[in-house]
Amino acid sequence: MPYSGRINITIGETQLKEVEYFGEAMYSPVRRGKTGWGMAIEVPAVIEMIRLADEGKTSADRLVRLLESVAEDIRTDREGNEEGEIPWGADCSSEGCSVCDGAKEEFAAIAARTRVERQRFQAPDTYPYVRGKHTLHSSACSEAQRGIGSRSPGWTRNEAQDLRSFAHERVTNSGWATHMTMLTPEDVAQWIATRTGPRGGARYKLCKICCPSIPQATT
Repeated sequence: MPYSGRINITIGETQLKEVEYFGEAMYSPVRRGKTGWGMAIEVPAVIEMIRLADEGKTSADRLVRLLESVAEDIRTDREGNEEGEIPWGADCSSEGCSVCDGAKEEFAAIAARTRVERQRFQAPDTYPYVRGKHTLHSSACSEAQRGIGSRSPGWTRNEAQDLRSFAHERVTNSGWATHMTMLTPEDVAQWIATRTGPRGGARYKLCKICCPSIPQATT
């Protein structure tokens, strides 16, 4: 799971205090296996380090070795592994990962469904409603925008990265996947009918933000 923290880093006589770091980030597989893969530190601290090297207070080689050591120390403290016991990114090789291979079909199906829903989101006259698992929204609702319309139909962050995060951690989000569904008025009437009990009890919710009107079922 992703994690973060703060450390003090000493370079010569200079101490950089409370440098923020992040671990278990989803990175491109291009540099998988290299020391520090999957870990990041804040950009302002990196800029300070480069300036110290430029001022002659450290060398580029020393800076590289320092960062490698810091990354290894953080990982060892976090994961409890002996140094070098498990290579960086060993849980998922850049090619031939059985976990990723096993998730490709489901990943592709979710991505394809998401593309369809985002295309429908561009046609609010035909699909004026959006439903989540239990809640109905209008297509103009801010929740619908975040859940479906936040990216263009053809957008993808990084397919290899998305696949890895899905396969290994079951990560789905509005960056590449949606679990919301666009509906026509007829679809909504049918959906509500299946979620209304014999005594009129509703097993669905109407969004309190957009307060969508309910279409009447046609007979």
